[in-house]
Amino acid sequence: MYLMDVNIFVYAHREDTANHLFYRQWLESVINSNSDFAYSPLVLSGFLRIITHPKVFEVPTDLDIGLQFIKQITSSVNAIKLLPKDRHWQIFEDLIKTTQAKGNFIPNAYHAALAIESGCEWVSSDKGFKKFHGLRLINPLLIPPGNKLSFEQTSCSTQL
Repeated sequence: MYLMDVNIFVYAHREDTANHLFYRQWLESVINSNSDFAYSPLVLSGFLRIITHPKVFEVPTDLDIGLQFIKQITSSVNAIKLLPKDRHWQIFEDLIKTTQAKGNFIPNAYHAALAIESGCEWVSSDKGFKKFHGLRLINPLLIPPGNKLSFEQTSCSTQL
């Protein structure tokens, strides 16, 4: 099951971002498939932080529009809210220690730990996630033409 990073949602939402149409179509195909996908409330709050920030976008997204976008994601019958479980903090701590994470890599490690703990595939265009051992990372842009991602490939556990 897929668990998506902030950048996937930002690129799918904002028409002024690189590869917007690709990411929008990819996200719509995930949401409209028959397979479950996971979302993190922390990722969704980060999405809102970025799209409404006047220093990130010359014309930021209106908060209500951002919330509507999130509602489309969370209200899908296949959407599963994923929260940290008992092993999350230890996985997170191990990741930040083994990678010597600092600054912006700290929240990345937190998200990576969530995906690892739950067995989800982390979907991101951020190459920095490659440093986290045990994380199954997918960048939709790097899938060769003709090779479609299978939504049936894996599942992650929401009841650990």
